[in-house]
Amino acid sequence: MASNLVLKSGSPHIGSPITYKVTAASLTGIISFHRVVVKVKAALSTDTDWTITQVSTPVNEGEIVELDISSALQAVADRYQYEPIPPTAYPFVKYSLSAYDEYMQNGEVHQTEEISNEGGNALFGAKTDLERLFSDGNSTAQHFSRKPKFEYEIVSVGESVVVPQSFPTPVSLGNVTTGPSSAVFPVTTAGMQTIGGRDFYALNSSSPDRLEFRFVNGLGCLESISLLSLRSVEMNITSETYIRSVQETFGNFSRGLITKQNDYERWKLSSGPVSPAMQAWFLHEFLMTSAVWIKVGTVFIPCHIVPEETVTGVNRADGSMREVHFSVQFDINGSPEFS
Repeated sequence: MASNLVLKSGSPHIGSPITYKVTAASLTGIISFHRVVVKVKAALSTDTDWTITQVSTPVNEGEIVELDISSALQAVADRYQYEPIPPTAYPFVKYSLSAYDEYMQNGEVHQTEEISNEGGNALFGAKTDLERLFSDGNSTAQHFSRKPKFEYEIVSVGESVVVPQSFPTPVSLGNVTTGPSSAVFPVTTAGMQTIGGRDFYALNSSSPDRLEFRFVNGLGCLESISLLSLRSVEMNITSETYIRSVQETFGNFSRGLITKQNDYERWKLSSGPVSPAMQAWFLHEFLMTSAVWIKVGTVFIPCHIVPEETVTGVNRADGSMREVHFSVQFDINGSPEFS
């Protein structure tokens, strides 16, 4: 039977490869097909609905193979629905493993006895390729924001900021016991200040052109950004015409009708002038988010970010600051002006 099912490498984040290695059995006789199957049993930490997913690969007799189980864990994490109000702590994915050999001999499929591994717990989010490259193969998790540490953000009194909270000490895949959290802090005073461990400069009054966003960052936590941007509004309306047929008389006849839909507004926006570090954050974090909300009045409305096909980066030749241009597509119809 298969043996030595152990963790090879991986980070605590399920969006990055989590690789286990296992040794295939050395079978006797004429084998026409042989594979190792790893069964991943996983569920959200807040749930008892377990999902079993199989990951397999063809093997030779006694071969040591490596299998990435992160996609099985990601499928479970995708059940979680983010909201613009963060929970006390985000759930994590708990999992365990088993493995066995499956082979065909004399036209019949056989299966060896299973071996098991207690598995562990894994966090939402992912390491970037560069973060993985600079790690030692088994990275840890402690901080859950990629915002530049030594730059302040501009906000207005009356807004609120969402700051992902760091763990007291780094955790690895083997010692995750809780998910991270994001804290919401109201901005109540003007001037330079530190909120939730980050530096902010708060303006004394707001503007209708200041926009608050909350979004899920690449490390799986809710985060916020406040922008001052003069928006231009676009809308792509689709229409369909048809004829309404009636029993015609001299004064009563069929007529053309039209239906219209897709009155979802799109706002073209800009980050405003930003530093190279902040521009990198916009490009690789904010524009890449898969879940984002924009505040209209007192309500956070779901939307999605549509970046330009090509975004111009920092021009080191002239040392100028750059803006990041993007569009916000509302996920519900109607005009915020009616709110």
